[in-house]
Amino acid sequence: MSTLSPRLAEIVAALPLREGMRVLEIGGAPGAAAKAVARRIGHGHILMIDRSAKGIALAEKNAAAEIDAGLMSVRQVAVEDFELLPNEAPFDLAFAVRVGALDGRHPKVGERALKRIADALAPGRRLFIDGGDPLRELQLPPSCFSSEPYLRNGNEPRAVATRTAPTQAQNRSCAVE
Repeated sequence: MSTLSPRLAEIVAALPLREGMRVLEIGGAPGAAAKAVARRIGHGHILMIDRSAKGIALAEKNAAAEIDAGLMSVRQVAVEDFELLPNEAPFDLAFAVRVGALDGRHPKVGERALKRIADALAPGRRLFIDGGDPLRELQLPPSCFSSEPYLRNGNEPRAVATRTAPTQAQNRSCAVE
């Protein structure tokens, strides 16, 4: 799996990627797009999540070099259940291709998924999905957490986000069913 399909190559090329970014790919099995993103973000990192155990196993096999180099990781989880791990830094950008929870095929799941994605992204966050020319950006709900600013100057390390508990009003809007 060394080449991308023309459609997937166009999607990856359209992403506003920068050196050193942290990127979240949703529903990315078998890992072809994640590998291409890893090449474009240099010393950054891409986490590819997918609900399928078989898809994750295939991505681990296909992207073994990127995973071993620390440029990429994979995690089996449905987007509507995704949460950052303790001490895991938020992501700068997220994208998804043909994910039913985000393209309107499963609207109730999509509401939960968008809340989870918003909570996993840094300030200035952006979520792109296929279906535009070739991408379109989705609006995210407010995050249920507040974050301190991140350093975004070249190779400077990012500060660790301070996550605070949601307020009572946020609890009502951030409840994940």
